[in-house]
Amino acid sequence: MELAQSLGAEIVSCDSMQVYRQMPVLSQAPTRAQRAQVQHHLIDCIEPTHSFSVGEFRKMAVPVIDQILARGKRVLVVGGTGLYVRALTEGLCDAPPADLKVREQLWSECQGVGSATLYDRLRGVDSVAASRIHPNDARRIIRALEVYALTGRPISSWWKQASAELLQGHVTIVGINRDREELYRRIDERVLRMVYEEGVINEVRQLFRLPLSRTARQVHGLLDIELYLSEKASLKDTISTWQQRVRNYAKRQMTWFKQTSSIQWIDVSADERSWETNERILDLLRRLRTAHPDASRQTSDVGA
Repeated sequence: MELAQSLGAEIVSCDSMQVYRQMPVLSQAPTRAQRAQVQHHLIDCIEPTHSFSVGEFRKMAVPVIDQILARGKRVLVVGGTGLYVRALTEGLCDAPPADLKVREQLWSECQGVGSATLYDRLRGVDSVAASRIHPNDARRIIRALEVYALTGRPISSWWKQASAELLQGHVTIVGINRDREELYRRIDERVLRMVYEEGVINEVRQLFRLPLSRTARQVHGLLDIELYLSEKASLKDTISTWQQRVRNYAKRQMTWFKQTSSIQWIDVSADERSWETNERILDLLRRLRTAHPDASRQTSDVGA
């Protein structure tokens, strides 16, 4: 928030769950007060009954970014969905769109034999893709097998042919890095706050009245709370399992982003205040612009 105000920027969300309506607590979306202070985009705009893909995200995000820049303002893209960041900065491959029949067959098979079996199959037909996809990431494993089934070509060959119009202006990617134990402590505290202060369990009760899409059901905490509501887990165990899942996800996020060489990392200590971090990022941006004076004045600052 402070960085957006300092830059005179509008915020474009890069979070695969904050696009959904009716789950502001689960997705930890910006509050109404924050959105009143700084203009946000791609927040609270898709019904949770609808699936949402990285392709749809890019199709929505690029025109929004172009419009903000055309108004003479800067853009701050904020979020931790690495594939969405990559889609904006590197484009998307031209692989064929989803085939619902093939995809449903693969999902049914996955539910029967498990994602590990499908992952082994993927390694046999596309070792490159398998090396970039986690063995438990059923959604991406199924997409890779789907493309192979439809085209006879590994999805990694489509990645190599990726082509897309680049974003306007100069793009700077800034990553926030915290001590691992401090990060985990903040995650654990956030889950407790969501349960005991923000009403997340009631939010989940309301969501389960809807035919949720497969992508919406991937939001952290939903399935854990479902077990609690069906009396298959205690609240204590629900919280503990949920916290562990998010910590594991954060670890995978850092592994993903550490492989992106273009990210400018800012190490933030436990006692550092937000205005101090804001000043350090602004100083970094000033130094980068001094080093690249030919960069466009209308700079798209992309924060992950």
